[in-house]
Amino acid sequence: MWADKQHTLTAVCEGRPVASAGWLLRDMTFDGLPRRAAGLGGVLVHPAHRGRGIARTLISVTVEHARAAGAETMILLCRPDLIPLYTQLGWRCLSVPVTVQQPDGARTSPLTTMIYDLAGLPHPTIRVDLRGLPF
Repeated sequence: MWADKQHTLTAVCEGRPVASAGWLLRDMTFDGLPRRAAGLGGVLVHPAHRGRGIARTLISVTVEHARAAGAETMILLCRPDLIPLYTQLGWRCLSVPVTVQQPDGARTSPLTTMIYDLAGLPHPTIRVDLRGLPF
């Protein structure tokens, strides 16, 4: 089960939506310490519009919106095939366990977690708790 996004950005071409990205702002814990973080999710680009830099633009604009909203860090749960895209945009893979909530309780996310620093804070070295549903 996934969390509803609080914000959605949509790219439009010739009056039709061709891509979107969602994000939410939440208090999470990094190595047991509270941190205001933005979770990025639901980045989608219509197949006919891929390869034009639309996803890169949406992700970059989302980062700036999250920064303006007070996020100290951005985080996403990433499919393996998308890691190179996010790495090119400055995101880094985390190698610590990430706890997510599900209706039946807490569990460790099986997806690769990536982080983008917005405030010069250290990356976690022990664990991250999203303190809610994944995004």
